[in-house]
Amino acid sequence: MKKLLYAAMAVAGSFLFAQCSDWTDLENKFEEPYNSHGEDYYEALRAYKKSDHPVTFGWYSGWTGVGDNMYNMLRGIPDSMDIVSLWGGAFNLTPAQEEDLREVREVKGTRILYCQHIMDIGRSMTPAEVENDHIVNGKQYDSYEEAMAAYWGWYGNSGDTSPEGIETAIRKYARVITDSINKYGYDGFDIDYEPNFGYGGNISSYPNRMHILLDELSKQFGPASGTGRILMVDGEPQTLNAESGPLLDYYTIQAYYCRGDWDLDNRFQKLINKFKDITPGESDLEKEANILRKTIWCEDFEKHNSDGGPQFTTRDGITTYSLKGMAMYYRPDVGKEVQVGGVGAYRFNLCRPHNDYFFVREVIQTMNPAQH
Repeated sequence: MKKLLYAAMAVAGSFLFAQCSDWTDLENKFEEPYNSHGEDYYEALRAYKKSDHPVTFGWYSGWTGVGDNMYNMLRGIPDSMDIVSLWGGAFNLTPAQEEDLREVREVKGTRILYCQHIMDIGRSMTPAEVENDHIVNGKQYDSYEEAMAAYWGWYGNSGDTSPEGIETAIRKYARVITDSINKYGYDGFDIDYEPNFGYGGNISSYPNRMHILLDELSKQFGPASGTGRILMVDGEPQTLNAESGPLLDYYTIQAYYCRGDWDLDNRFQKLINKFKDITPGESDLEKEANILRKTIWCEDFEKHNSDGGPQFTTRDGITTYSLKGMAMYYRPDVGKEVQVGGVGAYRFNLCRPHNDYFFVREVIQTMNPAQH
């Protein structure tokens, strides 16, 4: 297991976490050879990723499938990373991207998700002639709203605005998203859901409508589907209807710039308040533990790609960087043995040229220590 978890681990030498300046003093390595360990290694790697363990997750940007030092290649990320969500560029792939995707999924067992903001119906899935020219089946419409309603069945105050008509339109939208994901064989759908942070819309601002969307998606993704493919909501899952919780594999929290466990505690309490009553468990503590196992804390590497996040203090008085602090998070009432579902970072690949994913590698080891 030590070889598995540290297959591409760059040794950083002396590394002191007491001072922020030390966090950035890392040598670029770029040493890991791809697909050179033999099939036994990759078979063990795939088995590890199928096991029950805290996952390492991240949003990947700027993916091309080619580039110096594998900076823009999925195959350049740490072997033991579990889940990657593509932030843009998930469709209309080049041959290089197709091969890169195939190798990391089939050889390394990394699960690759499609990521999209959910706001208004039709977002990212409406033909250009409908959105831009307001033409549907050869007919010209006077406005964007009318054209969208003609295509989807409902939009705003146009089309079938009855509850049944709105539901039918939302389910159609969900099926189109599913078809697009299936076309490229992705391992699931990561919904960026931030209705209270500038991304409201005629679906996202209405939890009942979001539940309809999730219910339709859950036929092929998430725990209810039985497919093993992931359905997750990042951003504000605590604002969903409680009934939506069982449809999700993970509650992914953008806990950016957190300074300590007290901040994570406040965020976690919102999850407890929303999902406790629908979470399996014979006691409140057992339910709390099960919610924790579904929670992924995330940092922002667009801002903190070279230091792993701001200084963070754990409830045990340990000072470290925030991503590692998140990996060490536990709930005193349920005990340290119940670990968080995982940790991740927005645009985690931006740390590649700074330190060759050092912080990602270290939190993998923090959550899943190598067995000696």
